Amino acid sequence: MAGVSGYVAVSSLGLGHAARAIAVAKELLRRHPDLDLFFLAGSPALDLVVAHGFDAMPLPPTPEWFHERGEIRSMGRWYIEYMRYLRFARRFLRREADWDRFRFLISDGELASVREAVRHRVPTVALVHSVGQAFARDPLSGLLERVGTRWMRSVLTREGVRVLGLEAGVDLPNARFVGPIVRPFSRDRETLRDELVFGKKTILVAPGGTTLGGFLIEEAVKAWRDLALEDAQMILVSGPKLKPPETAGVFNKGFVPNLQDYVLAADLVITMAGKGTMMEALAA
Repeated sequence: MAGVSGYVAVSSLGLGHAARAIAVAKELLRRHPDLDLFFLAGSPALDLVVAHGFDAMPLPPTPEWFHERGEIRSMGRWYIEYMRYLRFARRFLRREADWDRFRFLISDGELASVREAVRHRVPTVALVHSVGQAFARDPLSGLLERVGTRWMRSVLTREGVRVLGLEAGVDLPNARFVGPIVRPFSRDRETLRDELVFGKKTILVAPGGTTLGGFLIEEAVKAWRDLALEDAQMILVSGPKLKPPETAGVFNKGFVPNLQDYVLAADLVITMAGKGTMMEALAA
């Protein structure tokens, strides 16, 4: 594989896709140091990719969920926005991507790149949790969801595409179940607690890389004030999109590129149940 160049494309709906793809990319480079990997990522995933030392080309950002206090709303509207994103990303990739130089694609949740790789007969590996979604609460959203699921299946089963199922039940003929993929921890737990100055029992609040978790910060901080624990501390990793107000006794780290280390070092993790953070917590 010496000297081979390839793209790594990630969805920018949060940071979980990018975090997982970074873990895959680093392991590939450990095994094959001569590989040339180039990321395709929109904001905020782009920031995480660059923070880990990878070169990247900015993609259009994946549209965010429409939500109210942590509840996803207006899925029909989101599906329409996502279709617009796919068209925009397709035009961007046809103009900017160099499929003659980059001869394979690894995609985590980014389907516009898969479609273009297939078009150029570039071998592709897609990391997939599930095929389609089940968020619809009205007839229009349900129709768009069914159409989207059929389209996703058609893209992922094209010739030259191999699917790695991160969860059981990815029922595609070209899928292989591999299970969760997480970033490795940089140190053991006690060393990390010393380096991060976790001298007390530590509650980590990690609402994710979208604005969906804003309410989680509010409720966690409110509970923290009510409990008034003297033998504990609260660490907030608010991510790239949330800017919570300063609160006495709550330490906001903002965006960190090594959330998995904070998860390992913490005593309690409060999160939005993003698959990446949950899997890292289980690995810890």
